[in-house]
Amino acid sequence: MGIFSKGLTFLLKDFACWTSTHGIPHIGGSNNIWLRLFWVVVVIGCVIGFLVQLKTLITKYLSYEVNTETKLAFEERPFPVVTICHMNPWKKGEAFRMSQYMQDLMTAYEAQTASTDFGFSAMRNGARQQRAMRLTTLASNSLFALSDNSTFNGTEIYPDPSYTYKDLVVSCTYNAATCNETGFFASYKDPTFGRCVQFNFDEYQNSSRAGPLYGLRLTLRAVQDQYLPWTESAGVVVSIHNKAGENTNLSDLPYPDVVGYYAPIGTASSFGVKYVATTRKEAPYGDCSTATEVDLPNYKGHYQVVYPSYTEGFAMLNMKVEACYRSCTQCEIIKQCACYYPGVQTYATTISTAKWPSVAFTPNECTEKKQDDQPWMDGQTGKNKTKCLAWYKKNSLLIEVYYERMNYQMLNESPAYTFVACISEIAGQVGLFLGMSIISVFEFFTLLLLIFYYVTSHRSRRMELEQIEEYIKNAEKETAARDRKEEEKEAKRRADKLRKEADLYDDDHHESALPPKVIGAEL
Repeated sequence: MGIFSKGLTFLLKDFACWTSTHGIPHIGGSNNIWLRLFWVVVVIGCVIGFLVQLKTLITKYLSYEVNTETKLAFEERPFPVVTICHMNPWKKGEAFRMSQYMQDLMTAYEAQTASTDFGFSAMRNGARQQRAMRLTTLASNSLFALSDNSTFNGTEIYPDPSYTYKDLVVSCTYNAATCNETGFFASYKDPTFGRCVQFNFDEYQNSSRAGPLYGLRLTLRAVQDQYLPWTESAGVVVSIHNKAGENTNLSDLPYPDVVGYYAPIGTASSFGVKYVATTRKEAPYGDCSTATEVDLPNYKGHYQVVYPSYTEGFAMLNMKVEACYRSCTQCEIIKQCACYYPGVQTYATTISTAKWPSVAFTPNECTEKKQDDQPWMDGQTGKNKTKCLAWYKKNSLLIEVYYERMNYQMLNESPAYTFVACISEIAGQVGLFLGMSIISVFEFFTLLLLIFYYVTSHRSRRMELEQIEEYIKNAEKETAARDRKEEEKEAKRRADKLRKEADLYDDDHHESALPPKVIGAEL
């Protein structure tokens, strides 16, 4: 064994003497080879057990599980934004007269023959109707342009093909007070349902009491004579959602075709809503983001980090998650087809309804003395209560949107297994299997420094160490020679002693056996 190996062995044996780690002192202090092997096996087994526990703990931490805490709060809440869209996106007569594309589409649809221009087959089936709806959605941009340019300085230039607030709303009350278009409603453009109206678009209206009396109550008209030939349902679509953010006047995109509720004609539809605030953890605990703005290729706007849901009994999708889905869909459509499609599939939702109006109820318009300009008069003068009631049953509906209760849930996610807890458990396993502590870590660090210094200094003093090693070898040889000389001297001394003893015994053998004379006998 060279001097380098001897020095390294000395360092390791010295470390085994002063380290606080369990097991290692037993290995370094054992003189018996079998006892040393026993403690080596024990230490290796403990290390393997610790590594198994370490893998388990790290896997548990990297799973990023969360706990959901539920709290109840009661306070005044902003009333949600309510977007109302006509299920018939465009007025049939105005669209036919003002848009050549819509005129050709309606003519081809109502014909009993196939159309290569619009892809209609000769059969009047659901596929024909669905294709007509998609083609209408594709034409939404040009139809909105016609609608926006239909008036100039408040003067109508040509008939507006879209539904305005006056076309849709008959009466409005909020919190038991009358509401109107000014300050309460704004316009919203949807490619599937045309021009919609939004109540409380800036969330200026607050609500402190629950119940239908303190919510929104709207009487709406939906004149079926103006329906496009492929509009199969009569009524409106209601979407209840949030405002986008504090620093914008735009409300969160409602997506009525995905998260809207159908309210049919001739019914009173009641929406009892409740607020649920859910705060989800961002990555790596989930797929949420703490960003406040999204900049997607096809959708831009405010990103909701706290996900509210104004629903009762229905799971409501987050609006900006839907924007992400739609943006990805649009990117794929543009990639595959080199075109842009402004709409996707629809989903229907069941709501609670009642027949409206009742037999005993008479709308205010039916009691007026002069009803000449009303649609049920057909050019007649005076009033006609019977026709008025029949028209209301066929072309109107009532919706109510209100807070069912003012208390709401706050769902907050928190890490189920934090980094501090993981480190604490790892430290416990280190102490259990290896008997180590923070001091032990510094001890191993010190050992590494000593070994590093020893290796580096050994290389720089190589010649000196070689001379020392040669000196030690020579000293060992001299010691061995001296020991041999001493052994030879000792052997010679013993031989001489044995020889002297042998000569003494030989002299005694030749002497006479008679006893010596007594000197005093001659006297």
